[in-house]
Amino acid sequence: MKIAELLAAAALFLTACAQPAAEEDFTRFVDPRIGTGGHGHVFMGANVPFGMVQVGPTSIPQEWDWTSGYHESDSTVIGFSHTHLSGTGIGDLFDITVMPVVGGVTYARGSADDPQSGLWSYADRREEIARPGYYSVPLTRYGILAEMTATARVGLHRYTFPASADAAVVFDLENGGCWDKATETHLEQESDRCISGWRYSTGWAEDQRVYFVAEFSKPFEKFETVNDRYARLSFTTDDGEQMLLKVALSPVSVEGAKANLAAELPGWDFDETVQVAGRAWNTELSKVRITTADETAKRIFYTALYHTMVAPSLFCDMNGDYRGSDRQIHRNADFTNYTTFSLWDTYRAAMPLMTIIHPERMADIVQTMLHIADEQGRLPVWHLWGNETDCMVGNPGIPVIADAIVKEIGGFDREKAFEAIRKTAMNPDRGNGLRMQYGYIPCDLFNEAVAYDMEYALADGAAARAAEALDKKEDAAYFAGRSRSYRNYYDPSTRFMRGRDSKEGWRTPFNPFASTHRADDYCEGNAWQYTWLAPHDVEGLEELFGSRTEMIEKLDSLFTVSSTVEGGETSPDISGLIGQYAHGNEPSHHVLYLYTMLGQPWKTAERVREVLATLYHAAPDGLSGNEDVGQMSAWYVLSSLGMYEAEPAGGRYWFGSPLFDRAELKVQGGMFVVTAENNSSENRYIQRVWLNGRPYTKPYLWHKDLISGGELRFEMGDTPKVWYCPEEPDRYADQRPAKERRLFRSEAVEKEIARVCSMLTNERLRWMFANCFPNTLDTTVHYEEDENGKPDTFVYTGDIPAMWLRDSGAQVWPYVQLCGRDPQLQKMIAGVIRRQFRLINIDPYANAFNVGPTGAHNKTDLPEADPRVFERKWEIDSHGYPIRLAHHYWKTTGDTSVFDTEWIEAMHNIVKTLREQQMKAGPGEYTFLRTTDRQLDTRCHVGRGNPVKPVGLIASAFRPSDDATTFGFLVPSNFMAVTSLRKAAEILTTVNGEKDLAAECTALAGEVEEALQKYAVVEHPEYGKIYAFEVDGFGSRFLMDDANVPSLLAMPYLGDVERTDPVYENTRRFVWSEANPYFWRGAAGEGIGGPHIGVEMIWPMSIMMRAFTSTDDEEIRDCICQLITTDAGTGFMHESFSRHDASNYTRAWFAWQNTLFGELILKLVNEGKTDLLNSII
Repeated sequence: MKIAELLAAAALFLTACAQPAAEEDFTRFVDPRIGTGGHGHVFMGANVPFGMVQVGPTSIPQEWDWTSGYHESDSTVIGFSHTHLSGTGIGDLFDITVMPVVGGVTYARGSADDPQSGLWSYADRREEIARPGYYSVPLTRYGILAEMTATARVGLHRYTFPASADAAVVFDLENGGCWDKATETHLEQESDRCISGWRYSTGWAEDQRVYFVAEFSKPFEKFETVNDRYARLSFTTDDGEQMLLKVALSPVSVEGAKANLAAELPGWDFDETVQVAGRAWNTELSKVRITTADETAKRIFYTALYHTMVAPSLFCDMNGDYRGSDRQIHRNADFTNYTTFSLWDTYRAAMPLMTIIHPERMADIVQTMLHIADEQGRLPVWHLWGNETDCMVGNPGIPVIADAIVKEIGGFDREKAFEAIRKTAMNPDRGNGLRMQYGYIPCDLFNEAVAYDMEYALADGAAARAAEALDKKEDAAYFAGRSRSYRNYYDPSTRFMRGRDSKEGWRTPFNPFASTHRADDYCEGNAWQYTWLAPHDVEGLEELFGSRTEMIEKLDSLFTVSSTVEGGETSPDISGLIGQYAHGNEPSHHVLYLYTMLGQPWKTAERVREVLATLYHAAPDGLSGNEDVGQMSAWYVLSSLGMYEAEPAGGRYWFGSPLFDRAELKVQGGMFVVTAENNSSENRYIQRVWLNGRPYTKPYLWHKDLISGGELRFEMGDTPKVWYCPEEPDRYADQRPAKERRLFRSEAVEKEIARVCSMLTNERLRWMFANCFPNTLDTTVHYEEDENGKPDTFVYTGDIPAMWLRDSGAQVWPYVQLCGRDPQLQKMIAGVIRRQFRLINIDPYANAFNVGPTGAHNKTDLPEADPRVFERKWEIDSHGYPIRLAHHYWKTTGDTSVFDTEWIEAMHNIVKTLREQQMKAGPGEYTFLRTTDRQLDTRCHVGRGNPVKPVGLIASAFRPSDDATTFGFLVPSNFMAVTSLRKAAEILTTVNGEKDLAAECTALAGEVEEALQKYAVVEHPEYGKIYAFEVDGFGSRFLMDDANVPSLLAMPYLGDVERTDPVYENTRRFVWSEANPYFWRGAAGEGIGGPHIGVEMIWPMSIMMRAFTSTDDEEIRDCICQLITTDAGTGFMHESFSRHDASNYTRAWFAWQNTLFGELILKLVNEGKTDLLNSII
């Protein structure tokens, strides 16, 4: 039979046995050729997930790019070896190589320039077939079609020979992987169908031992050996005759290999074995099901997932026997032993991925590592077939074990595991003794000192997290402290991690672009790459740079500087460069996620998408560096799902940018689904996150939430967005003053705090409510009684020791509802009311007052005010808020004692002032001037402001933001004047019998109300009839809104308009849009600001007013989410924050906004919306 016919038959077979239904066959998306070119170094051949056997072709070259035995640029084959590495930078294995031949051959590896120099043949790569669990290729020299498949410990070959009386199969025990050399070999005939033997070798693994047994489907005619390194088994074959060969391996003995063969592959059904292997792969690949229209990305993804399951590989017999690091045989182990631990690479992503989709294997991997620690005295570094290679730097075994402890992976002794961590961390070998002596590893005493120390520090950070998980406080403190040793290398003059000698001097000369492979202060990197290797202590790294801003600026430059790596012997591992970011090597893999950790997740999204799109391809050179035993692929798998475990043993996965529309992961708790709505290359930025249908305000996902099953939903968009608090504290510590320093204590308020907090399940929301709601009482209320025993309360606005009439009225407002439960609280509020009216009588045009005649004020203000006045800015709300508070107090408590002669006098002054400011008799005597560089902190026209036409409205010289009005008739304040006057009239009539004054109030209210309907309503081209913010009566109007209350948005909150008023509805839509010149939307949030602080600054007050006035639960919830994520981690509201960065805020102490937030939460709880609040995670 001709090879072409055989290939056609093989292809037909593969199609027929394509697992279940086509849509269930995930192996069809795997392209094993990806990574076989460039420097990918991936394995090509047949195996099953995590199997001991990786049977596939081995080529002639023994160079760096052939460490897996295969490279797409070379089609030579010296045979089919049963062990291979995948993606490593060092070569080894290639054990028990088998080559089908015809005719006489030279028993040697040979060279490509001489076809007769060895066993080798060219492979016809055009006809090569590779898929999970199956490999075939024609050998052109011999006219043989070689096919192979595998079980975990057995390789199964099928060779189709031409007609020949001199056909043979050659066993080659001489040639190993690259630098591996055979030290002892043995070949023995067991029968006319079976041989056995072993191969001992030294190389990367110093003392590797592989035992085998091989069985043929037909008797061989002759058994010959050559120097006990080669064996030739001869046959006579017919044309197209197929011969099968089974080769079973054992790390223990020939007997073990025989038992493995009997247990795993007693029969000879090649096709069935292929199907079983395919099903095994499909089972594992189907643990992650992605939905995408991008077929290329799907191929890359499933190939990457496939590559993550080549290793770790089994390293024990069926009965549990294995050869330990102590060179002893361990019998009947109660766990499955593994090998091929490229831990310096895989602790970063491949092992964390294992904890998600292979937790049952992870338990055995941890058990293996703990037994290695028992056998060799410390956890493995790079373990290969029972040998510690000590390849690479640091203690990479520690993060793996710590991660399993933190994630509560079962199946091992956690206490024993931590003891292994501690023992390894305290081992003085490999430079760690120098570190414990000096506090860092001096670069003049140890090679690659910076790399070693930084990896040790990172491992210590993982150890500290494991100790915390086990409640080992002393250990946690010790390792956390030691994890900061890397800080010794930070040179503030260069802003790089730089070698430091034993005398604390810097490595000189210094070039951050320079690299000398394995012979400088770094390991396969340079200062640009290693400066960021502290993902366990990002806050500490930030401190070294001086600020978050400076760190981000430096991080930005990593991607924009030259990609040139300087030096005569640079490390070839520094590859996949974007600037000096080197994705081709592992120390860089967490770096993109630093942006999310630092509060700029859009930069993580941009860079992650760039790497996914440009450094991974569906081609042989589709990897930007060594595959490194699954790490490079695991980065792709996790990052394409939208997350990455940036902190070793952090127990959480930081968000980046999901590549796929949907992904389903089989986890311990069932199915975990990741969806990305509105996802595209342009819409790469996360806008909002939902976990199990609830708003999620964190930049990461906890492992425990992932493995419990559920749904993580990303809302994607084309603009940068921050949906979390970048300054989130590690713990929610009480931010209230100590009890003895609190200015006023109310038992009713304390009980209300306890009640509400007991109902809230969101710890952060509880914390903020407990901080904010009592803030006015804790920090601003100065209560006393006058000489007549009457209450008198002076209220600071916060960080300014003055009493604003508006602010103070708003600050104590939410406590009024609790007066019935606390007589002292009632007296305090009565004192506020009394003080407010007394202050109005001092100067009805003033907005803020001193506690006494101190004269404190802006010394440039004109005209000069009473020394009791702090600021004389005329604002209508300075009258409205006191009346509003007094009316509410009266209606709630029934107490009329506050409505004495001071009140009546104040009302006369209020009415008089309001009448004057209608400007019917001219501009009046009130003026205000201030020397300032702020335009709106003073008034134009010699303090009189712009002219207005007397139309019945009341002029307000200033807004509630204390900024001068542009057009004097401030509409929301006029609405407040109407309701305030009517409330005052009710009190004057019912309590005081002042019918004339009440009538005057009522008449003025009616006049203003009528004028508002005539002059305040304007036609907007997009929103229809809306209320203007300011008008002048001449026809000019200012269409905007300011965050400060009274505002257009807040009018229903104040009771000044009905929420259902159609003009208000239109206005509300207008003010919360970019049609409002002071509406801002940015990465940090969206809301209304105003000119008081400046452009692009959002006031939380506007967000609160949106919630107060909303009838939509989703909108309310959005507001709460934004409020609790824009506090910069302080637990308090601020005056304003930048739309770009909420950590850029004004006024750390602003009691009005704090208490207003508490008022909002209390209102929602009392309205039965606790579940709404508790839906936020």
